Amino acid sequence: MANAIDLKNRIAVVTGGAQGIGRAATERFVASGAKVAIWDFDIATAERTAKEIGPDVKAYKCDVGDFASIEVARDATLKDFGRIDILLNNAGIAGANATVWDTTVEEWRRVMRINLDGPFLCCKAV
Repeated sequence: MANAIDLKNRIAVVTGGAQGIGRAATERFVASGAKVAIWDFDIATAERTAKEIGPDVKAYKCDVGDFASIEVARDATLKDFGRIDILLNNAGIAGANATVWDTTVEEWRRVMRINLDGPFLCCKAV
């Protein structure tokens, strides 16, 4: 493995860790010795990913745009793992593929809630 790092006994949270870049990061953290909490809105995919990667990964339903949801995921992670050492703010969405004038205000706010507010709220909670 290139760029091997020692993350033994570290607890990582990966938002949006169920698929794509988040899943790859989760796999890399585990390969480096960490245990990982996947925080993802799609709990079914997150649970499947956790099962596929192995016993050092647990899935938690989390909407990173909702502080109460983040607090629930944080508290469950702390209960299960005891602490959080690493936070990877990976969750993000592209939103509708439309021109600015065709994008609704609600769609814009949804994208900003996940992509901009989400990392701030997760950092604040952790």
